[in-house]
Amino acid sequence: MVKSHMSNQKMKVLGISGSLRKDSYNRIILREMAQEHPEEMDVSIYHLKHIPLFNADVEENGDPEAVEDFKEAIREADGLLIVTPEYSHGMPGVLKNALDWASSMTNENVINGKPAFVLGSSPSMLGTAFSQAQVKQALAAAGALVLQQPELYIGQVTKKVDETGDLTDEGTKKALRQSLDDFYEWIETMKKR
Repeated sequence: MVKSHMSNQKMKVLGISGSLRKDSYNRIILREMAQEHPEEMDVSIYHLKHIPLFNADVEENGDPEAVEDFKEAIREADGLLIVTPEYSHGMPGVLKNALDWASSMTNENVINGKPAFVLGSSPSMLGTAFSQAQVKQALAAAGALVLQQPELYIGQVTKKVDETGDLTDEGTKKALRQSLDDFYEWIETMKKR
């Protein structure tokens, strides 16, 4: 169980879905986590839909407004929670694009030193094992402090969500809650480094 902060300030976690689709399964998982987080934690969801394609020529003149907004949200967060789908055995382009902007050293790498946790869901049996490996690799290259365990691959997600878009599988809900507790402890540990 999570221990209380000494101060009244809640730990801020920025949640990112690697899918732009309004009703994506990964957005459903992220929404569940934002609603069922430990009381000492606040999980906010950031949408990647306004972030332009990475272009170093554009970046030379300063980050575009949407990118600066994204970077500021990361700066203010104590940790990053990334829920990713898997496309053709890899991470979605929209997520890689956002990470490229956030980790570029031209106008500040805001991922460096940031605790991060990666998980994902998929209709397939494997969940998002390949995609998560790529996301973790990109985060590590940017200097993020990636929580390696637990690993959470939510396979056959179509059987775990109802027609109204709610997560109904109790085992998955329990795993999500435990993962957030573990991530809370990871962030606390990384703060003491």
